[in-house]
Amino acid sequence: RYQEDFFAGKISYRKFCELDAAHWKGMRITKMRSIFRQVRYSKNAPPVIAMLKKAGFKLAAVSTGLQFMTDRVRSELKFDYAVSNRLLSRNGLLTGGVKINLEHGAKHTVLANIYKKFDVAPHEVISIGDTEGDIPLAKNSGYSIAFNCSSAELMRIADYTCKTKDFKEVYEKIMDIADE
Repeated sequence: RYQEDFFAGKISYRKFCELDAAHWKGMRITKMRSIFRQVRYSKNAPPVIAMLKKAGFKLAAVSTGLQFMTDRVRSELKFDYAVSNRLLSRNGLLTGGVKINLEHGAKHTVLANIYKKFDVAPHEVISIGDTEGDIPLAKNSGYSIAFNCSSAELMRIADYTCKTKDFKEVYEKIMDIADE
C-alpha cells in the first residue's frame, strides 16, 4: 500500500521507505534473508552471469530495493559491486529503520563510483533494467537493455528490448555488442 501512495504522489520516497521499514520491525534478519532466498532468478540468469564473469565482465547490482536481494546476488552469483537501500538491524533484529542509499529514479548516481572502481568509461557500461526506476540509468549508460520489462518508457528508450524472459537473450546481445 505504501508503494501505491508513493507512486500516486501522496507521500515522499523517504516516507515510503520509512513506513516500509517500520513494517518489518522486530523480524529476525535471518528470517528476512530466508524470504529473499525463495525469490527465483530469471531463467538462465545464474549460468549467464557465470559466462559473463568468465568473459571478463565486471557486474554491478544497483537497486532501490532492499539489501537482501543485492547481497544475495553479490554472494551467490559473484557480482563485483552492489548498492541498495538497507533495513537497519541490531542484535539480529530489524529495528524499523532504513538507510536510503539510492533515491527512486537516482540509480544513475552510482555510475561515477562504477567508472572509478572498475576504471571504465561511460560508453563501456551496459545497463539492464526492468522498471521506470531504471530509466535514468539507461539514459546514462553506454548501452541499455530492457529485460522482462514493466515500463513502456524504458522499453522505448532502451537500446535493446529482450523479447523473451530468458537471460540467455541478454548474454547473446551483450556478446554481440562486445564483438563490435
